[in-house]
Amino acid sequence: MFPPVTTRCLLLLIDGLRPDLAEAELAAGSLPNLAALVAHGGVGRAITSFPSTTSVAYLPFLTGCTPGRCNVPSIRWLDRTRYGGRWWRDRHALRSYCGYQASMLDGDIVPDVRTMFDLVPESVGIFTPIARGLGNDRDPTRRARKFWGALGHFSRWHQPSDDVAGGHLLDAVTGGARFIFAQFPAVDGYTHQQGPYGDGVRRALRKIDTLIGAVRRRLSARGELDDTLILLVSDHGSAAVDSHLDLAEWFRARGIRTLAHPLLWTRDPEVAVMVAGNGSAMVYAQPQVPRERRWPLARLRERTDRDLVAALVAEEAVAFVAAEEADGAVRVLSREGEAEIRRLGNSDGNGGRDGGITYRPLSGDPLEVGGARTACDRAWLEATWDASYPDAAYQLLDQFRSSRTGDLLVIARAGYDFRDRFEVPEHRAGHGSLTRDHMQTPLWASHPLPAGPFRTVDLFPAMLHWLGVDAPADIDGDGRWLPARQ
Repeated sequence: MFPPVTTRCLLLLIDGLRPDLAEAELAAGSLPNLAALVAHGGVGRAITSFPSTTSVAYLPFLTGCTPGRCNVPSIRWLDRTRYGGRWWRDRHALRSYCGYQASMLDGDIVPDVRTMFDLVPESVGIFTPIARGLGNDRDPTRRARKFWGALGHFSRWHQPSDDVAGGHLLDAVTGGARFIFAQFPAVDGYTHQQGPYGDGVRRALRKIDTLIGAVRRRLSARGELDDTLILLVSDHGSAAVDSHLDLAEWFRARGIRTLAHPLLWTRDPEVAVMVAGNGSAMVYAQPQVPRERRWPLARLRERTDRDLVAALVAEEAVAFVAAEEADGAVRVLSREGEAEIRRLGNSDGNGGRDGGITYRPLSGDPLEVGGARTACDRAWLEATWDASYPDAAYQLLDQFRSSRTGDLLVIARAGYDFRDRFEVPEHRAGHGSLTRDHMQTPLWASHPLPAGPFRTVDLFPAMLHWLGVDAPADIDGDGRWLPARQ
């Protein structure tokens, strides 16, 4: 299928895998093949992108760019510049990657962003929602993924999806592709049904361990094991959900005409609610009137005779809300008070930002940072790695880089989510928020890991380096980890 190769990279993504569960199973001896994989490599963690949800959180791995840079801010969004409220003709300006529009994701990524599949032509994608740069022959599961995904959702039987992906992975290893991306959805499916530590979750992880053993044996037989970088990662974590605050119904109960999925049209909506994961949501004010600019927090609070933002923040389910000011600063508001996040300097075109980020409490510390702080991007990651909301200042600023992001971001508190009425089956666990359980993900490698911390976006330049391919200059990933053969 492909010409002979000297180096290979396998990126294996277990959707929704919590790092603590994976580490506990490894310590208990339940994952012997993964133990062999990391024996000369490393076990670590990374911080994913926001919102911490499937599809969107794949972008950093496969593009080296954050969702804001890709202009894909969530799994559901509304284009405020194009949506005019018409039932059929404006459906193109509403998006949900959870249904028939999933195939639109590739076209929604800004044109100048290049994928791993673009940069490494000898690639294969298996169960990948991002396929830009892949021909049909290199995307063998493009139809099967939809079938098995629908079957898993409605039958609550997710293991067949992983089994199909595993078979294609073994074929791709034999075929000699230089870069292979394979996604395994069963852990995430069983997590939503049973909770993060359910029996189905553990069984699915152990079956992947068996598959890893088969992959390593096949590579060894080809004499390619030492020259193959194998990364096992996840796109997000998860946490148990005890209570649901259906955000669309919350607005409707207050007499606000609300547009929300799956009902794609409401006459003269006053707000649109786009939920992700279901631990976060974007709210758009007056969505039927096309406009370029977002509304700042003060205007959102003054829009009606009631301060709905204050009422929203008072809800136990809401950790905080965030909105962009006219000058580009981000205001964050919680029951504990208000703070401002600001980017200092201009983009340097390589993921970093001249001057870094400053966080200034005004009447409180909603991000629980501990007070005012100014630091570069990497220092923010290091300082907040294990905080209640890891890397939140960086992630919120990135979110508002996208022109499609809503006027207001609503972040769920631990134990809550924002969808109930149409979530069948009921979610007993979720993700999508900025909480630590959602944002920290496993990072296991067959070659040594240096000291972190890492964002998942940092793996893109590392993989390209391993394959001897130059990374684009305008990515967000930090190439501080350049893996070397032993």
